[in-house]
Amino acid sequence: MKNNKEDLLNKEEILSHINDFYYEIDIFDSISSTNDYVKEKAYQKKEGYVCISNSQTKGKGRNGKEYFSPKDKGIYMSILLKPTSSIHDFLKITACASVAVFDAINKNYGINSSIKWINDLYINDKKIGGILCESVLNSNNTNIDYMILGIGLNVHKTKFKNNLSKTVSCIENFTDNFVSRNSLIIDILMFLNKYYNELESLTFLKKYKEHSNILHTYITVNENNTSYTAYVEDIDNNACLIIRKEDNTQVILNCGEVTIRKNK
Repeated sequence: MKNNKEDLLNKEEILSHINDFYYEIDIFDSISSTNDYVKEKAYQKKEGYVCISNSQTKGKGRNGKEYFSPKDKGIYMSILLKPTSSIHDFLKITACASVAVFDAINKNYGINSSIKWINDLYINDKKIGGILCESVLNSNNTNIDYMILGIGLNVHKTKFKNNLSKTVSCIENFTDNFVSRNSLIIDILMFLNKYYNELESLTFLKKYKEHSNILHTYITVNENNTSYTAYVEDIDNNACLIIRKEDNTQVILNCGEVTIRKNK
């Protein structure tokens, strides 16, 4: 597999291949968190602003976890969105971003990744990236004022912290082709723009369900300091999980940590 010495982020190359929705891109060598930076600029910037960094010192994952972001080894990117929609679209936007990343990987390298609800990307049972959406609601708490869509993707080989190598990998491990961060960023942004514009028609949902690694499996659900076993029956039009608990109760799940069970 080819090395990544020449895989430098190129602002001009990215801008020349994306549409005007993404009107401004800032690329940093290092930053604490791209999500936090965009949050600071949210009321100064228009929708479509993009922040990318070569590394993050305090990369953010879900539930306060750190997203490991070594220099030059991945894509660490946040996009500012200002959807004119209700809070019910939050999960849909997260899901369509997952499909955009799936499509970009598949287009460039012919790799079919899988999606773990709601926001993680996997190849062969190894996590290669994730989506972190953070939103601020309007004064009535009914609509989204703005949303920061953070995308973290492990691209090149690196030494992962602690025991992460047992569960985490990178795209480069699954292809003999040179992996270009610029090409991936371009296609992620373009696919995201397509699905975001088609959010109400749910064009992303069929592919999201087809490549879900959690649909029709037994899972452990962790929420509100409790856990229980359930079977995933479907994913609804709001990207919520439709699950059935062991007592045969059907539940619509829109938050919580889920783990795929190897055995029922």
